[in-house]
Order: sequence, then C-alpha cells, then structure tokens
Amino acid sequence: MRVRRARVIRIASGLAVCAALAACAAPGARSGAAASLAVEPPSAQTVALFSTLSKVPSPDGWSDWRFHISKRPTEYTLVSFGQEQVLEALADSSISGLKYRLDADPQSRPIVEWRWRVDATIDGADVGDRSVDDSPVRLVLAFDGDIDKLPIEEQMFFERVKLLGGQDMPYATLMYVWDNRRAAESLVINAHTTRIRKIVVESGAGGVRQWRDYRRDIVADFERAYGVAPGRLIGVAVVTDSDNTRQQVRAWYGDIRMLARNP
Repeated sequence: MRVRRARVIRIASGLAVCAALAACAAPGARSGAAASLAVEPPSAQTVALFSTLSKVPSPDGWSDWRFHISKRPTEYTLVSFGQEQVLEALADSSISGLKYRLDADPQSRPIVEWRWRVDATIDGADVGDRSVDDSPVRLVLAFDGDIDKLPIEEQMFFERVKLLGGQDMPYATLMYVWDNRRAAESLVINAHTTRIRKIVVESGAGGVRQWRDYRRDIVADFERAYGVAPGRLIGVAVVTDSDNTRQQVRAWYGDIRMLARNP
C-alpha cells in the first residue's frame, strides 16, 4: 500500500472521520457536509463566538458536521440563556456536531477558554468503551503533522480509512469530554487509533445544571497526551452525542476563545 506523503489535512473531512471513530460510527461513513470555509489569518482568530452569530450553521463561522449519513443528527440552535446568546444542543439517539476551520500556530495562542452546561449525564456512557462512547459535551481540536513519522501500522490505518470512507484523518486529535465514570484529568486513547486522545475535564453528575468554565493550555495538554509538541491547529468542533446509548440529552455551549498565554 502506498503511503501518502505529509499534507495539510482538511478539517471538513478529517474531523468527520475522527469523530466517527471517536463515537464508534462505521469507519467507512462519509461526511454529509463538507462545505469549504475561508481560512482567516491566525492573528485575527479568536474562534467564532456563539454570542455574536446570527445563525448556525454560519457561512463565515461554524458549519455542519455530519459523519454518519444513516444516523440522526443532533439539533443545534442559538438561544438566549439569561442575558447571553449560547448554542443549545439536543441529542436524541443522535450524533453530529459543528466545526470551525482554523490554521493557527498553537504556540502563539495556546490557551483555550470555553464554558458549557448539561442538563444531565448520559446513563451508561463511557468515553473509553467504544460500544457506549457518548458524551453530553465534547470540545474537539484537530492538529496537522507529518504522517510519515507515524508507525507503519498507523499509516496503514490512515490509508484504510481514506480508502473505505474517502476521508482524511487529522494527524492528531485532542478532545475535552465529560464522562460518567472516569476521574477528571483521565487520559483516554481511542480504541481504534492512538491518533485520537481524550482528556476528561468533568466527571459524574456533580456539575450538572451549572455553567462550568474551563481554561486549558492546549500545548501542555497535547504534550501530555502525545509526548511531543503539537503541529498547527487546523480545526475546532463541538459535539453532543447519544447515538450509542440511545438516550436524550440537552447541553449548552458558550463562547470558545483561543488566547495568548498572557493576553
């Protein structure tokens, strides 16, 4: 099998495959939405703010992220919550997300800040078990890199995914998730590939029905997860999914910002 040389992975297709694997959809599933978005200069990016959008998907911001055509999509709507406009996600035995394309140096803006809120956790879900890998909220980051430097088994897996689904995977994916069972700060490696790794930032039901605020150093977290410094940040996404456990869950996402370490 001929190994593809290093390339800049497109988030519209790459995130679709990594999400399908992360949520245990069929590896051959194609993305249902692959619209191209213009890339802004990294210096201008703070990531699209839900509080300022007029609609979702937005042609200059977040776009639909469908990665299994046979599964019901999660519903995403801009709503007023208190005095703030936020993104509401309603998953009903469904899975999909919203994605935002980037091309940024994570060393220049290594801090990600975001907030989310969930009504309840998902009974029986476990982000480390591919048969019940659901989460009420996920923040997903995709990174570029040199695939030729990966072990041959991973390179062959990337080629197999491309062959079966017509999709490129990002070189590396880092997810922040809410899990039922695993302790906060647990690191979970995807069951299908080591190139998708998850950090549990909230555990159990203790924080439900509250806004939870986060500030993470993505460079430090990537280095902890992968043991090396990250390449360019090429995409950000949010996902609320319950397709494996067949339940209903509602969540809200506030603004997401990429910041300098000492703004």
